[in-house]
Amino acid sequence: MTLSKPILKKFGIWCLAIGLFAAHILIRSVAHADAPMPSSAHNCRIMFPSSPQHVQQSIRLSAEGHTLVYDLYLAPLNNNTLCLLLVATYPSPLTPGNETAALEALLQGLLNHNPENTLAFANATSHKSHPALDFLIQSSNSYFRAFSVMVGNKLYLIAMEGHEVAPNEAQFSQFVKTFGLGN
Repeated sequence: MTLSKPILKKFGIWCLAIGLFAAHILIRSVAHADAPMPSSAHNCRIMFPSSPQHVQQSIRLSAEGHTLVYDLYLAPLNNNTLCLLLVATYPSPLTPGNETAALEALLQGLLNHNPENTLAFANATSHKSHPALDFLIQSSNSYFRAFSVMVGNKLYLIAMEGHEVAPNEAQFSQFVKTFGLGN
């Protein structure tokens, strides 16, 4: 069976959301260890508050061998808050004009993951002329504050996740400001 590109990409976005949650659970259960910072292969840079842990996963999207590869970097800010960068690399760039829809699909996947999740806000914006989405998801005892940007075949998700605390916008803003494209 051959899947159309829009269906394939939508499936990839859902896999990304599910994989992000699974990696979160895995990282919460693993002891802290040093890991490499995003490399030139990711074409980005960011400053973490401490040495990040790195998880990489590949998800086969089709029988033809199309693969979604994502790299997740996580570092604790304190006992209640994690900083993360997720770089998802799709088999091919999105069709121009579909970037915002892909970012919104990612947001919807994150929202639907937990029935307690509510969207506090989501603002379409840009980062160096690339489509971006700035958002906050909250539940009864946690939050997921994020900024995502789509560049070619890469989705970058910069986020802070906290439990039993309110998001610190100043810390989040500083973390996002350290993110840059290029090496």
